Order: sequence, then structure tokens, then C-alpha cells
Amino acid sequence: MLAFHRRVLRPQTLRLSGATVLRSQSLVLATWKQTHRVSSIKTMYQQQRWLSQSRPAFSSAAPPATGSYFGSYSEETGEWEPERDHLEGFQSDHVAANEMTLQALIRLDINGARRLFRNVLQHHYYHDMEMWNKWATMEWRDGKVMLARKIFTKASKICFSASLWQSWATMEGDIENFNEARRLFNVIIAADAGKTTQTAMAGLGLALVEDRSGNTDKARKLFIAYKKKFPDDIHLAEAYALFEGRHGHMKLARQLFTQATQMALCTPQVFHAWAQLEYERGFYGEAVVVLDQGLESAPYDKKQFMLRAMSLAKLGDVDGARDAFREYTKLSSIDERAYNAFAQFEDGLGNHGAALKIYHTVLKHNPGSISNITSLAYLHLRTDAQHGLDDARETFSTGVAMVPDSAQLWHNWGILEEKHGDVDRAKEYYEKATHLSPWSASYWCSLAKMEAKRGNIESARVVLDLATQQCSNRVMLLTTLAKIERRAKNTKRARDACTAALKVDKKRAATWNLRALVEMPHHPEKAKNLIESALKLIPTHDHMSWSILLCTYGRAHAALGDYQNAMIAFKESIRLHERNPATYEYLAEFLVQIGHVDEAIKQLRLLTLICPAERVASVEARLRELEPPAAAESAEA
Repeated sequence: MLAFHRRVLRPQTLRLSGATVLRSQSLVLATWKQTHRVSSIKTMYQQQRWLSQSRPAFSSAAPPATGSYFGSYSEETGEWEPERDHLEGFQSDHVAANEMTLQALIRLDINGARRLFRNVLQHHYYHDMEMWNKWATMEWRDGKVMLARKIFTKASKICFSASLWQSWATMEGDIENFNEARRLFNVIIAADAGKTTQTAMAGLGLALVEDRSGNTDKARKLFIAYKKKFPDDIHLAEAYALFEGRHGHMKLARQLFTQATQMALCTPQVFHAWAQLEYERGFYGEAVVVLDQGLESAPYDKKQFMLRAMSLAKLGDVDGARDAFREYTKLSSIDERAYNAFAQFEDGLGNHGAALKIYHTVLKHNPGSISNITSLAYLHLRTDAQHGLDDARETFSTGVAMVPDSAQLWHNWGILEEKHGDVDRAKEYYEKATHLSPWSASYWCSLAKMEAKRGNIESARVVLDLATQQCSNRVMLLTTLAKIERRAKNTKRARDACTAALKVDKKRAATWNLRALVEMPHHPEKAKNLIESALKLIPTHDHMSWSILLCTYGRAHAALGDYQNAMIAFKESIRLHERNPATYEYLAEFLVQIGHVDEAIKQLRLLTLICPAERVASVEARLRELEPPAAAESAEA
């Protein structure tokens, strides 16, 4: 059934047709294209102008030869732009004809921009690598990854361009094709001989690839080495601060960001990255403070308005959040991420009509927007009990018709079918995603878990075995296998998978926690000892990891009958990370076990405030089970 996957061993063996949709980029990856090119592009254009001066001028009787044009770096748009003559004939209600730029054309009429690249620019600007870079990146961001890869490959055969290879490597890393991304980044470093910022950006890319592959220690070593070699590189400083913060070292991350904001080349992006980190970790007030600092230096930076709106919404300032969202939409063209956040904000307040209108607005301008297609499908599912599933399917069907080779969109559709629809359809869509993006471990894991839910444990093992031939993220594959074997009560197989994952990365707290959970039902003492071993390896500054481990530590003590130490472990877990829903849930059940029902109810009420929206109903049901007996006991007293 899955034998066809064995033929897809390397991306270059795939047919380069169709399109694969790009997942939402991480914060640092999303800024590479704009940041790593500036110095190299200006240098390149200086060389090109010198070359053009050394050539004989074209007479009116002898038009320029094909491929002799070179574009220029526009200070207005911050992007590569061709000669304005080549934009004649393109008009828009939003831009005057004599002010039309390629960047505006891509934003307003991407199909028109695509025709311009195919019919005009690739012939006249054949030797201009930034033209190819611009075209490939446009296709990549529009979800047509296969086509983008074909353009990158064609351009790489004309001549070497570090900026083009940077974009290519970034794309491969973003779609989890980590082996190819490593190869491309290493080519850049070898060609540049470690002398310019291209090496710094390639080193940053390598570090991010290792981090996303599960090799945290290797990623940290790369960050430190390249930061030492390029101490004034603002992008390395920003990325390293984000890396430490996302791995639990918030104190160090804040120190690194503070240093970065004091660097001469600091940009509003640094403040945005810092605020994004605070937002991700649940420190919404701190995020607003950082954004206000950033807006002092760049009062019209649209990215900061969007994040400020999201932070205010989390803090409960509905009017402030709505004003910030509207301010953002005034400053920006249709930004799919911002509109998605705005729509989810309105949806969360119960304004389903307003959310629907926002989704339709953004999808009218960008019909292939994965995040908005997915969110719209779930909105239909929630708001119409009778026809919601059919409407959601129709939304996904329309989306995949626009971008048929979008692995992420097929995967998202599979998730919806798995949870709310037909498991056979879910399996079909997961298989489609793995076929389109065989290097993405997350798609293989979803397919394996689906097989396990259907009772096909052996098929799940085969799927994960196939995945090891394609993916470099072995930790994700092994931990998924361990979870499947644990649910199937195959303790030995689950134990072996966890042990193999720990050999890849022995400092990953989640793997240690899973290893302890495997032993918990049969050997709680061994589970307790495993957590103690993990706590010796995990840095104390990683509060989130410690919180997760201490929650399991409390469960182990409770299973052993040591209620005093169990209570201490649960409370310390909450102190280290107040927004860990699992701790509140297990603490509540522990309190019920020892007869403290009133305190358990308090913990469950707190849980309803921080748990995911889809879990609120089950928590409230548990509250209803506990509250009547509690009220009766109080009346008797």
C-alpha cells in the first residue's frame, strides 16, 4: 500500500511540477530574505553598473541583446526591481501606472507577475540572479514549492549567487527537507570562505536546521561559534536570543535581546522578535511593553501593531485589541497572517459573521492561504452543527483545487477528517501529504498514528520505518513510535524506542518524560528514578521542561503513596510554569483521590482559563461531576 514511497529517496528524484504549500515560517526564517541580501545585492549592482559602463552603449538602431538587462535594488520597496519600461501595461486601482513596481504587482496581481516573469523578465534579465531569486521566492511564498525548486535549480546552473542559494536553502529548511537545506548552506559557506555576512546567515540557517531536527546541543554550538565570529551581526544576535528563550532560558534570552537592542544596526524586527518570544511563553504584558519600546523608534512598523493587538486580546483588552488590528490593516496590504489573527480574535468573541467576512476578504486576495483556509473550515464546523462538516470539506476542496500539491493543506484536511469526519479519508489525505513532502516527519507521524488508531499497529511501524529513509528528524519518529507502542501496551517496544531517542538527544525533557510514563503503570519507583535522572541533565533555567517533569514526578509519588512529596512536586510544577494545563488536571485528580474535593474544584476552574478551547467542555463536565457532592458535604457540615 505504501510501497511507492520507497522510490522517493531524494528531493531531486521527484518530478518538479505542481506546488507544495509553505507552512507558516518561523519568526527568524520569515525575515531572512529581507535581511541577508542587502549588502550582497548592493555590491553586486555596483559591479553590474561598472560592467555596463565598460560596454558600448546600445544605439537606437540596435536594441539590447536578450539577457543583457540588470535590475536595481529599490530603496523604496526594499526589493529587486526591473526597468520600469518592462512594467508598462500593468495597471491597478490602487497604484498609478507610472508608479507600478514589481513588488506591488506581486501583491496585487500575482498571476500578472507570473506572466511577466515567464514572458519578459526571464529573457531580458537572464544573467541577473536576483531576478531568478525574486521569481522563485514569489512561487515559494505562493505555495508552489516544486516550481520554486525548479526555478532555483535552473538559476544555479547559470552562475553562483549566495543570496539565491540562501533563499533556496531557507525554503528547503522551512518544508523540513533538512538534509537538502544542510547541503545548500554548506555550499554557501564553502564558496564564501567564511569572509562575509553570507557565511553568517548560512551559519544561522544551519543552526536553525539542527534545532528543528532535534539536535539542540549541536544547534547551540553553531549559534555560539558564529556569534563569536560575527559579533556585530544583528540577525545572529536576534536568532540566538530566540533560540535560548524557546528552549526555556528566558533570563539569558532577555539579556541577549537587551544587548541586541543596543547594537548600532538594531531594527524594529528585533523588538518584534523579542515581543513574539514573550507572547509565545505567555508573558503578554511584557510583550506589550517591548512592543511599545519598538514603536517609539518605528511608530509605523506594521508587524508590531499586529502582535500588539494579539497581546492585548490575550490580556482581555477587547477594545484596545480591535483598535490595534484596525490600525494594522490601515498600514498594510492584505497580510494573511494578520487577517487570520484578526478573524480568530473576532471568532473568539462570538462575532462569527465578522470573522467570516475577514476570511472571505483575505481569501479573495490570496485564495491559497493555508492558515485562512484551515481556520475558515473549522469556523464552518463549529457554527453549523448540521452542515458544518460538509461546508468545511468544501472549503478544503476549494483550497486544494487552488494549490493541489500543497502537502500542508492535505495534512490539515486529514486532521479535520480524523477528528470530526471519516478516518478512511484522513488516511488518504495523510498519504497524499507524505507523497508530496516525504522529508516532513510530522506528516509521516500523523499517518502512523492514524494507522495505530485503526488498530493496524504493524502498518504504523512500517510507515515509521519508511519515514526513516526520508526524514532526518529521528527524535520525532522515535517518540511517535514510543507513544504508539505505549498505547498498545507494548511496554518493551515503547521502552526501546525511548532509549533510542535519548541516544540522539539525551537532554530532551519530553523524551525523558515519555520514558517515565512508559514505566509508570508497572514500575512507579523506576519512573520516579528516571525523572530524577532527567532533572540532573536538564538545565534549571528551563522552567517549562522542569514543570513538565515535576508534574510526572508528582504522579509517581502519588502512585507510590507518598502524598506529601506528590503535593510538593505538583505545587513546584505550577510555580515554575503557571500555564501548564496538565499539572492543574493531574493535581485536581490527585486532590480528589485524597479527599480534598473543594480544592480540586478550584484547580479545575483555573484549568478552564488556560486550557485549549477544545478541552474546556470536558473540564466543565468534570466540574459538574464534582460540584454536587461538594455542595452536599458543605451542607452537612
